[in-house]
Amino acid sequence: MMMQDKTGNEEREEKNTLAIVAHDIKAPLSAIVSILGIIEKGYVNDIDKVKELVSRASQKTKTIITMVDDILDYTLLADKSKMKREPVHLSQLLKDSISTMKPSAKNMNITFTYDRDAGRGKHVNGSYTFLLRAFNNIFTNAIKFNKKNGQITVNCWEDTDKGIITITVSDTGIGIPEDELDKVFHIFERGKYARKNINGSLGLGLALVKQIIEDHEGEIKLTSTVGVGTTITVTLPLLNLNEKNGGTNEL
Repeated sequence: MMMQDKTGNEEREEKNTLAIVAHDIKAPLSAIVSILGIIEKGYVNDIDKVKELVSRASQKTKTIITMVDDILDYTLLADKSKMKREPVHLSQLLKDSISTMKPSAKNMNITFTYDRDAGRGKHVNGSYTFLLRAFNNIFTNAIKFNKKNGQITVNCWEDTDKGIITITVSDTGIGIPEDELDKVFHIFERGKYARKNINGSLGLGLALVKQIIEDHEGEIKLTSTVGVGTTITVTLPLLNLNEKNGGTNEL
């Protein structure tokens, strides 16, 4: 069976995407090669300076690993067969995601504020693994683009008439200019504020989140004010279950 030829626009988009990925990965790789060259040629004899250079090379390596992980995550989502559907307890999901992200937040002295009863006894039909990845990415952004001594606030409420549940994640970070809001969920898009403040991101985080949430028949929205912060709102359809042992996996 012959594969259908790609259109000119598809070919150009694919080439542009590959060029972006290659450029973003090449930069830290070039830095690593430069650092190792300085050490190899013996230009630095001071042991403390050598340690500093090795530390910088190690950080650049971690940056590349993060980029590759982003790419692998995005390609993984193309295979919907891996997205096993089951009742996902929202309280446990939020608890697990926040617990995972707290060490990173602590490094910047960022505090989480949330209702420990958020999502109590509520379920959605979906993949725990993929939804956890989505909220981890949301919290990662809320931490990375926050300010030191900042705050992340998580709220959750149910609309019984519509059969949906809404989760909001608000930060006190750098914010996003209004003219860039429509780009934040696009693959490989990073706003100028993000580029100034963070290295090592391919701009896949929110694109991954959007795809995961939409694959769960949900919606995601974002509002932001420069210098004040950003709020991400996720809405998911509720799964009706007869709770027999409620309260065993609460926040």
